[in-house]
Amino acid sequence: MYSLDPLLAPLAGLFVFLAWKLARNGSRHLSDCPTQLTSPDISPVLPDAPRTSHNSLPALSTTFDRIRECLGLSPINHTFIPRGTIDAEINEKAVRDILVEKGIVDRTRAAEVAKKTVQTARKLFTILVILKKVEHICDLLSQGVEDDDLPFLLQAENVLRTNRGQEILVPEDWDDETLEALEQKQWRVLAPVFRPHAHYEFPEKQILPFVRGESEIPVEGGYGEVFRERIHANHHDFWEPPDNKVCEVAIKKLYSSQPHLFEKERRFLETLGSAGPHPHLINLLCTYSHKGKYHLMFPCAEENLREYWNRIPLPEFNCRTLLWCLKQMTGIADGLFMIHELPLAGISPDFMLYGRHGDLKAENILWFKTRHGCADPDGILLITDLGLGKFHRFQSRSAEPATSVAFPTTYSPPMRPWEKVNRAFDIWSLGCLYLEFITWIVLGEEAIRKFAERRGQDDSDYELNTDFFYSTNRMTVRPSVGEWVAHLKRESRCTLVFHELLDLIMSHMIRIDAKERSSAQIIHRKLSAMYQRAQRDQGYLLENNQSLPQGSAPGRRAYEPQRQFRLVVDDYNPWGPNDFGLPRSRVTWPQIPSST
Repeated sequence: MYSLDPLLAPLAGLFVFLAWKLARNGSRHLSDCPTQLTSPDISPVLPDAPRTSHNSLPALSTTFDRIRECLGLSPINHTFIPRGTIDAEINEKAVRDILVEKGIVDRTRAAEVAKKTVQTARKLFTILVILKKVEHICDLLSQGVEDDDLPFLLQAENVLRTNRGQEILVPEDWDDETLEALEQKQWRVLAPVFRPHAHYEFPEKQILPFVRGESEIPVEGGYGEVFRERIHANHHDFWEPPDNKVCEVAIKKLYSSQPHLFEKERRFLETLGSAGPHPHLINLLCTYSHKGKYHLMFPCAEENLREYWNRIPLPEFNCRTLLWCLKQMTGIADGLFMIHELPLAGISPDFMLYGRHGDLKAENILWFKTRHGCADPDGILLITDLGLGKFHRFQSRSAEPATSVAFPTTYSPPMRPWEKVNRAFDIWSLGCLYLEFITWIVLGEEAIRKFAERRGQDDSDYELNTDFFYSTNRMTVRPSVGEWVAHLKRESRCTLVFHELLDLIMSHMIRIDAKERSSAQIIHRKLSAMYQRAQRDQGYLLENNQSLPQGSAPGRRAYEPQRQFRLVVDDYNPWGPNDFGLPRSRVTWPQIPSST
């Protein structure tokens, strides 16, 4: 008969080796240390402290229930605990009562431990409440573990470390399941607080403090998608929300994950904001990186200008409405002037920064019903989506080749490959925007569509119709544009001020030769003069040329007839009519449903 001892010996040796390996590489418990770590001012669990059942723990149960009730549910079903809830529920009295109730420390030490917990470890204590492990708060505090050490890192062999790499000695009854639950649920108390001008690099597991709202499809653009989110009131320091409600923001997620492209756009927006907030320019709130994508956060508007026109098919014809329109057009020109001529104090003229927008259109003009610093009851219009914008120094402000610009859209000017993209690019686009704006004022929203159809009829390519403002040979303004301006001037709602504005558009903005387009500064100056005159001269604002006696204007001098404009014909047409025969771009930002 064979003896079993020779067979069992190797197995016994293997068992001893595995036990040694686990003790060496596994998570280290407090009992593994020769001397238990304790802080001189914190007593560990008292051996003789009376233990109580769960049913007789009213303080702990109350805190646990309140935390669960206040969980914020993010759009992707990840719960987070708002910082306001943590501050309110994890107070010295609640912590002291729980410590005594659980028999963790005696009453004489409870106040001291509770004070330290509230000062340095509120989030840590909240995690232990969720895990139902509050009896170990003293063990962790005695090792110097605090909120600043979060998030904890659970490494191979379930070794728990602080975010600085310090190993944490865990209690003996914390098995693998407990450690994994700790690593996962700690993110519930780590929702960030967004602050102005900050940039955040969030880890993959970061739960963002967005609360669930109506689902919506992100709007896609050329460089990223834009979607709306609602930030919990406790998790931003942008402004005080009314009635402590959530904060609506628009978030632009860039398609590209390349850091230099993100930095380019962020620097553009930050440089623009460094000159001081402009009432008609969107302001960047903050930026962050999450799950490999860069995000830019902006205030969220009620709607864009295109949607505003659609909602009000024909505006009221009165002083208030017309003055508001003139004021907004003047403000937009001033905002563009600020982009084009950014003044930076202390920098010599040779090192002045200059910029351009690159994609001015009605969809990139936002209407805010209310906005900080704006007292106008009719709201305010802001230029947004500066992603195509770029800053450059004086020496290179016209050095961008036309081939580097995105495909042309409705408001794009005619460009040839050798031509340089400069600030005059925006002036053409602004003129097109203003022409549609006046069309809405005079004839209503439906007429804007008819105007586009008229321009399309000038296109020689009948298969792919375009609505550009220039002809397919890029040598003239489309005849339908001049005809439309003449048509507007014959309408009774086209008053003297809009006659003058139409002349400004055609003679200083919508010009084939970029050199003949006026600067944003000149456009703003002329618009400002019109607006100021309209404020004091009601006839100039409300009466048209046909309603006046021959050769007179209300309260002023005789009205000057339309200034004749000439169309500059260029002798080169490198692009065929089909090269960029694209329909109009209708990219917009998410908006808040109007309450009116």
